[in-house]
Amino acid sequence: MGRKYLGLDIQNNALAAVLIDSGLKGNWIRAHSYIPFPDGTDETEGLEAALEALISQVDIAGCSCIASFPAEQVFFRNMSVPFKQAKKIKQVLPFELEPTMPIPIEQMVIDFHRIETGSDETSTRLIAATVDTARMQTYLDLLSGWGIDPEIVTAGGYPAALCLSLSGDIPENTVLVDLKGDKGTVFVLSSGQLQLVRTVPSGSLEATRIEVLCRNIRRTLIAYENQGDLPTGWPEKVFLSGSALSGNGYEVDFAKHLQIPVQRADLLNDVDVRLNNRPTEAWQPYRMNNALALALTEAVGIKALNFRKGPFAVTKRWAEHRKHIVRSAILLAAVVVLIFANVLIDYFSQKERLKALNAEIREIFYSTFPDVRADLDTYILPQEMQTKIDEARRAGMLPAGSDGSPLMIDMLNEISARIPGSIDVAFTRMAIGDDNVIIAGNTNTFNSVDSMKGRLEEADMFESVSIVSTNKDKTGNRIQFRLKLKF
Repeated sequence: MGRKYLGLDIQNNALAAVLIDSGLKGNWIRAHSYIPFPDGTDETEGLEAALEALISQVDIAGCSCIASFPAEQVFFRNMSVPFKQAKKIKQVLPFELEPTMPIPIEQMVIDFHRIETGSDETSTRLIAATVDTARMQTYLDLLSGWGIDPEIVTAGGYPAALCLSLSGDIPENTVLVDLKGDKGTVFVLSSGQLQLVRTVPSGSLEATRIEVLCRNIRRTLIAYENQGDLPTGWPEKVFLSGSALSGNGYEVDFAKHLQIPVQRADLLNDVDVRLNNRPTEAWQPYRMNNALALALTEAVGIKALNFRKGPFAVTKRWAEHRKHIVRSAILLAAVVVLIFANVLIDYFSQKERLKALNAEIREIFYSTFPDVRADLDTYILPQEMQTKIDEARRAGMLPAGSDGSPLMIDMLNEISARIPGSIDVAFTRMAIGDDNVIIAGNTNTFNSVDSMKGRLEEADMFESVSIVSTNKDKTGNRIQFRLKLKF
């Protein structure tokens, strides 16, 4: 059964949404929308209006929601802790972060991104991320008012950076810059790993904004490179994304100031995101990249930062579905009990039947062979019975047909029918073996013996007929013979 995933990218002045259907046959983009906030509204009013418009455009019933809010509202810190276990890392992070936070750590939600180094070091490098609980509560309340309860809430641009890191075509050292309003969030990727996240400001004047932003990006990267937190060497390429890229020429200006190749990010084409369709109508990659990455987070199994921790942990799923789960569990238990009871009834029924059959076998055996000792195990009796039957057959007590060979009466009938009355013959002996019968007697001439052999060979019952011996008797008037008839 397929699932629906809704990616909600809450920006400073707009809302981007992508709805994906995910099933056994792959993923499809079923709907997408970019809704700017109305002019003259603040962030809260604008988001309310955008959510109302989204609900009227897209059917989000029954979908799993993954949401993000602007990354500049998140505090990112690079650090190293002497633990590998996630539980211990979570316990120590508040104490490590507290001296660097502008507000009390008790008023913040914390999560972390592990930087996989592939080494055997006992310490763990990570990116810690924190957000103000009051701001989180505001976003969740706004979404809840429209029936949206996201399972994951993360930082804007972060899922897009993770999706970009999955591409094998990007250079080893790459930077994604997510431009929103007068700020840009820098995501540094090295060897497929996210190494650094920082939000840097730009100038207030349009003419100098890109220049100031590029200068701040350079300063940030050089500072962390000097601290040893980043690989040496200037990034080989910069990708641009975000709603601030509305005009053309940004790539040229960025490349001029940074002195490295720059291009716009397009997750639909730059990354293998396993989609079965490519929307074209009203799809603007720089606006929709992050919403698409959010929807793909669960669909393709990308592990993202999630601020639904502590007081915001998703606990209502059990309350919402408790009745259905309990009812299903009761029905399942009843089915299991019925199956088990049926197995027990069948077992005891078969046991009683086996007992009756064993008793019948013993009664038949001992009534047929009363001379056999009466303490034999039941499973031995069929073997003993077969032995007794074979002995009786060899002793001539039973006809040969007892084991599937021709019956004696049938053989006599066949021999009688095949030998005409005109032949002067007298039979003196018949011996029946396992696969043949020997007939002895006397007749008037050798030709009569040959005639009998030829006629008996025509019978379907016999495979072959051979003359064992022929000779004259003492008087010289009769021919004694022996014929062997093979079944």
